[in-house]
Amino acid sequence: MKKTQSEVESRVIVGAHGVAAEEDHIVMGKVVGIGIGAMVLFLAGAVWAWRVQVVTMQEAQPDGPPPRPAAVGQYEIGIVNQRLFEQDWRATEKLGGQHQALKNGYGDQPGVTAHKTLEQAMDQVITAEAQKAREPAPAPTPAPEP
Repeated sequence: MKKTQSEVESRVIVGAHGVAAEEDHIVMGKVVGIGIGAMVLFLAGAVWAWRVQVVTMQEAQPDGPPPRPAAVGQYEIGIVNQRLFEQDWRATEKLGGQHQALKNGYGDQPGVTAHKTLEQAMDQVITAEAQKAREPAPAPTPAPEP
């Protein structure tokens, strides 16, 4: 049923400065219907996309996914370490062993040290530098006369 002019004008609110505003009319049935329709459309699109993905995977791999490679899970593949740096302690242990061997010295026969230990070599360098610092500087040579 159509409203009369007086019914429409009775809903107009006039402010103190002559500004006219009409009451808000929200039809909740339409809002809810559009929301439900959008959700149904989204659900239908999701089911359609899932089905397309399943069919595409069956066409690409009719026998199912390939088996897991045997190398997966190994510490190193080729020359690439497969573990995170935070979890990988093998390099630290290996370098620690090498440092210990350098520290203790090594040779062709067990128990024979062919090289100085690291501490002995550093002590030798420090004492040599200290002796150089204690020696007086050589006197300057006079310039030749022309």
